[in-house]
Amino acid sequence: MKKNKLFFLGMMVATLALAGCNGGGKSSAAPAASSGAAQSSEEVDDRPEYNVKIVGADGAEISNAKVKAGDKVTKPADPAAPSGKKFYGWMNVKNGGQIWNFEDDTLGIIMEDIELKPLFVPANQNAQVFEAELCPDISEKIGKDGTPGMDGVTYSGGQKGLGLIGRDYYNAEGTANEFGATGLYVRDDSGVARYATSADLANPDLAESVFGGFVHYNYEKNNTLTWELESDVASENVTIFMRVSGEYGLDEKYQAFEGQGESRVYETYSQTSFPVKVNGTAIEYGTQTIHNIIPKTFITFQDFFLSATVSLKAGKNTIQMIVDNTNTLNGTIASTAPVVDSIKVFSDSQITWPSAKLAQMDNKK
Repeated sequence: MKKNKLFFLGMMVATLALAGCNGGGKSSAAPAASSGAAQSSEEVDDRPEYNVKIVGADGAEISNAKVKAGDKVTKPADPAAPSGKKFYGWMNVKNGGQIWNFEDDTLGIIMEDIELKPLFVPANQNAQVFEAELCPDISEKIGKDGTPGMDGVTYSGGQKGLGLIGRDYYNAEGTANEFGATGLYVRDDSGVARYATSADLANPDLAESVFGGFVHYNYEKNNTLTWELESDVASENVTIFMRVSGEYGLDEKYQAFEGQGESRVYETYSQTSFPVKVNGTAIEYGTQTIHNIIPKTFITFQDFFLSATVSLKAGKNTIQMIVDNTNTLNGTIASTAPVVDSIKVFSDSQITWPSAKLAQMDNKK
C-alpha cells in the first residue's frame, strides 16, 4: 500500500509556510535531523524544538540534538548485531516501544522528545503475522448476555460484531486513505473476498477492489480479540509486536506548534487498561502512546514492541487483547483502546492459525 500522506498535508504546508525548515541543533557525535531550505532574513522559525537522543546497543550516546517540530530524523547506520541476534529496527523508548519509521512522511516527523535505541531479535526466528480482522470472535453473537463475542457499542454508531472490522477510509472528497494494514484482500468475480496475491496487486483492473482490514470501534469494556495459534514445537524467548494506530483524540496540549492547521494529539493505553495475554499470562509492556493523531481520524499503523521473553507451547497457544477500562475519550467513548491491525510473532517454530475467518471479510464491501 502507498503511504498515507493526506492527514498531515495541512501540517506540512503550515510548516513550510512558517519557516525554511532548518534541521535543528547539532549533535556532538552525528547529525540527528535532516536540513531544509535556507531561511530568509525576514522569516522567523518559531517552531518548538524537541530533544532527539540516539544510543547504541551498549547505551553509549550516538547523537543528542534539538530538532524542530515537523522535521525528520536522519536514520543512523544499522548497528552490528550481537552473536545470535539480528537487527530489527530503532525503538523509541519514550513512547513505549514504537519502531521508528524514518522515511514515512507522517510517522517520521518529530512532534515530541524521542529516544531511540536498537532492537535485536534472535537470528533463528522468523516473523509470522496474524491479522486482527480474522479473529473468529468478531463474527460471533454479541455477548452482553454472556455469549462469547465482541461488543463495540459507541456513540459513533453502536458498531458491534462485524461492524468492528474497518477497511480503507474515504474522506468527503471520496479519496481513499490507506493506513498500511498488513492484510490485503481482493474480491474475485463472484464477489467473495480472498487474500490478494502479487499478481492481484499488479493488476490495474483490480486496483479498486484491493483493501486492507483492521479492528476499530473497540470501546466496550471486556471486548477481547483472541488468536488461537498452533505451534509445531515449543519455543522460548519469542518476540511479539502489535501493529496499531489511534482513532480519536482532542488534547490541545500536544499540538505541534502554533498555526500548523490541525492539532496533533495522542492516544495512550497500558498493560493495565489494555492487557495483552499469552496463555493467560499478561505481558508487562508498560504504557504506550500513539502520537500525531489529527482529531477524529486515523494515523498510519505502526509497530510497537511488546516482549521478547514469551514462551510458546507445542500445540495450541492463546494470545488475547482485552479492553479493561472505563476511561472516557472525547467525552463520549466508553473505553479507550488502539485500532489493531495485526500481531507479529518472531519464533523458531512454525505457527498456524486454523480458526482464522477470512470469509467474514465478504461483508466488508
